[in-house]
Amino acid sequence: MMGIRWIVLLVVTATSFSLQAKSYVFPAAKGKANPVITINGQQELSVEQQRYIEGVINETYATLDRNNHSSELALLNQSYQGQLTPWLFNALKRCESWFAKTEGNISCRNGALYRYWGDYVEGKHALSRREVRRLARVARIAEVEFSQSNTLAFSAPIQWDLSEYASSLVVERVDAYLRSLKMESFHISADDIQTHFSVSNAIWNADVAGERMTIQNNAVVHLRPWQQPAFSSVKGVSVEKGVISHSDGWASSQFQTLVIAPHAFDSELLAHYAATKTAQQSIAVVNALPDIELKLSDENGRVYTSERFSYEVSSGSHEESAQPLLHATVSLPHFNIADYRGPYVSVWISDNKNRLIKSLALRGNSERWLQELRTWWRRIGRKNQALIDGFAGATQKNTPLHLSWDGKDDFGREVTSVDLVFNVEVAREHGGRSVEKIPFSLQSLANPLVIKGSGEIGEISLTTSSDSL
Repeated sequence: MMGIRWIVLLVVTATSFSLQAKSYVFPAAKGKANPVITINGQQELSVEQQRYIEGVINETYATLDRNNHSSELALLNQSYQGQLTPWLFNALKRCESWFAKTEGNISCRNGALYRYWGDYVEGKHALSRREVRRLARVARIAEVEFSQSNTLAFSAPIQWDLSEYASSLVVERVDAYLRSLKMESFHISADDIQTHFSVSNAIWNADVAGERMTIQNNAVVHLRPWQQPAFSSVKGVSVEKGVISHSDGWASSQFQTLVIAPHAFDSELLAHYAATKTAQQSIAVVNALPDIELKLSDENGRVYTSERFSYEVSSGSHEESAQPLLHATVSLPHFNIADYRGPYVSVWISDNKNRLIKSLALRGNSERWLQELRTWWRRIGRKNQALIDGFAGATQKNTPLHLSWDGKDDFGREVTSVDLVFNVEVAREHGGRSVEKIPFSLQSLANPLVIKGSGEIGEISLTTSSDSL
């Protein structure tokens, strides 16, 4: 007897008419939420198709279960080489692509690290930060070779582990099968993953992490790291909360993450990565990639988003926006000196009474030198340690800053103040300190505003999205 049931319900799309839809609930692996498939319109799944989908779900969870020592992935880890089924080979290859893009900060190589955490949970040894860092490092520097015919070979420190991403690969494999059946519109959910497809680009309205948003041929992953144990197994869970960092092996829970991307696996990989890094690191990665958006929330409710996140999730037409985006470029002069050090930089928006509205950039992570940004430190930094911990990034010599603002404050609320101030402060070791305050209003910024800075600040330009698009 198949563990499948279906129900009929009505859904309302963004085109404002109701469609008949059928939902199918499939059994999942232990500890996982049951995958749910909703087929919109008159199409439906036959019993045979349901059986096939159930087989795909079971196979995916079984193959990626780190406790299944006879799985295809387990046998690969024992022999350090082998020919894989196409879906598993492609998953490892895609993960390695992210590994390269993020300099090892996204990795599926850490099976030995997870085994160490598992032994710790079982009480076999204490948890050593030095040892987890070593295990992550040796896996990071090992060699991998992908060949034709879905074959790969790798060296001993690597043990592949995709257990954390099983649900996203379930979603992707079922998505691919439904498309092969020419299903015109469907929605899939599993754990904290949702994906929606429509041949007519219809919009799916969803409530994710308290955010009313639209999904249009995309996958969404929501991760709440401080609400979950860093490691869990059938034999127990860790007292540490968060996500295990792929780069240093330690549990981290800097941010709640919400990622929108065309594919569920990419969304989940980035969600785990962003939970463990500073906001600037994660947003820099996402802003450099097309079709991917990110929202981060810290435990105090402070919100950071990628450049076009608000645009992607806004209700209704994407051609209309309640508040224009502000785009800013801040250039930093080059000093031809032997001992040039990258400057510490802070950029923020305040109201005309110097009250912080939105932090846009913070370069530098030494508290000693952050205090040299005296205006920023006095008004913002000394009272916001969490902002420094989660937002500060490395200095970057005189690389220009390209920034965007969606019209919301640090906590995701729409800004109603008309009179605003764009603040830039720069301080450099063995150099000077400069501050620029530029009054502006989004509503009256009809033409680009260009200001010539002085000292440690070069040119500053402000423009709205209507000017730059």
